[in-house]
Parts: sequence; structure tokens; C-alpha cells
Amino acid sequence: MQGTILHILRDPKLTLDSELSSLVESRIQLYLDLLVKWNKKINLTAEKDPDIILKRHVFDSLQYSRALKPGFRVMDIGSGAGFPGIPLKIIFPEMALVLVESQRKRCSFMETVVRELGLDQTEVINVRAEDIPAERESQFDAVIFRAVSDLKQCLTLGGRFVAPGGRLIVKKPPDEIPIQQESNLSLKDDISITSYQGLVSSLLIYEKCFT
Repeated sequence: MQGTILHILRDPKLTLDSELSSLVESRIQLYLDLLVKWNKKINLTAEKDPDIILKRHVFDSLQYSRALKPGFRVMDIGSGAGFPGIPLKIIFPEMALVLVESQRKRCSFMETVVRELGLDQTEVINVRAEDIPAERESQFDAVIFRAVSDLKQCLTLGGRFVAPGGRLIVKKPPDEIPIQQESNLSLKDDISITSYQGLVSSLLIYEKCFT
């Protein structure tokens, strides 16, 4: 499986650094092992095969690396099984990460992953996005969403946590017309990305103005 992990990470569609460390490989392997184990007890992903999880969920998560920098402070809202936040933390170990999830069992899984993988500067909070404490507002260089249905709601929920000059990042189908402006967030980039299976989607990057 580890040979497969490196092969996937070196896929040119990801545009990652080709000199990936063995620690990245081993952490992704352990993450997959834990996910498969916990999937037998609680429903984390519909897919149960680690190879499919790697090619679908981990691969898709790493597409967000195009819009992030290693030292960013990042909030991942609606993390579920840790996507996209945990794979991004594995390749960007300097990143400070807050994983937000409303379901307690999923938080327990992510807390186990954080502990077992030795991911420092990583916090899991069990709360609905609407109820995240006000002291978290304007604290993050990036707020990210993955499994979402309503773009406007993402901008409303996540925008208050983005620091001035920071960004909110969300993946959407390419045929959906993006919102250009919402409150103090403006669409700055629309990056075409391709899944491992060849499906095209868009990575929308919104920037928060300073005023």
C-alpha cells in the first residue's frame, strides 16, 4: 500500500513537491489504517477500502494545497473524518489547524488520529459552525470547506473566522456559477482541479477585504 501512496502523491494533477518525506507516507498509511478500523464501528465514509479512500478522499483533500501556504492558520469546517484538513496537515506540518465537527463520534476519531500521528498545533472542536465561539473570529489565514451543498451558506458561516486579507476556500462543481461577492468576501480565483478519476471541479478562493 505504501508504494501506492507515493505514486498517488506524485500524480501531476496534485502539483505537490516530488521530494515527499517517508514521514508523510507513513502518516497517511496510519491515517488510512485508523479510518478503516473506525469505519467498522461508526460511519465515517461510504467507502471501506483504503485504496479507494486514498484515491478519492485523500487525493481530493490535497487539491486544496494549491490555495494554502505551509505556515497558515487554517480552520476546516465540517471535517467529518478529517477531510480535507488532516491530509493537508500531514503535508504541511507547520500549519496550525482547527478541525470543526458537530458529531461527537467523528470528533473522537479525529482526536485519535491527531494523537496517533503526532500532529502538533492541531485542535478538534465538537461544535456546530453556527456556535463556534466569537473569540475565534478573524483569526485564520484560511477557512476551508469540502462536502458542502450551499455556497452562500459557506460564505456566511465561514467568513467571520477569516482574518483580513485571508481566504475562504470551497470546492464546487464546474457548472455552478460562483458568487462573486458576499459581504466582505470577494472571489479572487477559480482554479480548475481534476480528481484522480479525471472528474473536473472548481476550487473557489475568496479573499476577505481589510475594511
